[in-house]
Amino acid sequence: MAHFTKKQMEKFDDYDDIRKSRLTTEQIKKIDREAADELAALKAMQESLTREIAAYMARESIGIVELTKRLETSTRQTSRIMKGEANVTLATVAEVAIQMGKVPKLVFDEPKTKKKIKAR
Repeated sequence: MAHFTKKQMEKFDDYDDIRKSRLTTEQIKKIDREAADELAALKAMQESLTREIAAYMARESIGIVELTKRLETSTRQTSRIMKGEANVTLATVAEVAIQMGKVPKLVFDEPKTKKKIKAR
């Protein structure tokens, strides 16, 4: 990996300039596609978790304060999970599932769009 001196860094306006100086256009496009695919997958998982939690809250007739108590976490973290903003670990997913009386599992579905996600 290339290391830049302070003087070399001053030549670059931003991260994109550094990428363009070290990578080909095709390499940049590939990295951007992979990042977009990963982001889409993460968002889908977050949305699934949020839906499950919302359904649990409705079944139990509880609000976010009670959910926070049951999950033994902070209101801020519970809120971030509910908004799909938290970067949750598998351990957190397991804890949430256990609290809801469920067993989590990963399901790998085909993408909803015709564009297939390519293996790296």
